[in-house]
Amino acid sequence: MNPSARNAAKELRLRARDTRAEARTHRPQNPAKLAKSCRTRARSLMTHALAAGVDPATAKSVVSALRSAAERKNIKPTEKARTRRTHEGWGRTVRTSRRYSRAKVVELLEAYKPRAAATRAARELMLAA
Repeated sequence: MNPSARNAAKELRLRARDTRAEARTHRPQNPAKLAKSCRTRARSLMTHALAAGVDPATAKSVVSALRSAAERKNIKPTEKARTRRTHEGWGRTVRTSRRYSRAKVVELLEAYKPRAAATRAARELMLAA
């Protein structure tokens, strides 16, 4: 393969990767469908938070605190799932996702007493969902 063909092939690969990444980030989620899936089966804590309408930045801190509360209260996830994730086009690392039922999430939220106003609002949203 000559150098110009190699560069062209590399350029095509990079462009295709960027297009796929952009399509993933702009994929809209149906909030009603997401909320229903959280009520009917075990989902990750982040999914529960996003389904309740919490913004992603706040959800990240709330979920971290809920994981700590789960460890403190010795609440185990309902199920674990192993998925393969590609990061920036490289690797197929195995990630373990811990999924909690709605009842366990409510139990965690009752044990979680946030101080910041944004996280208090997020907790109320999650309890109301």
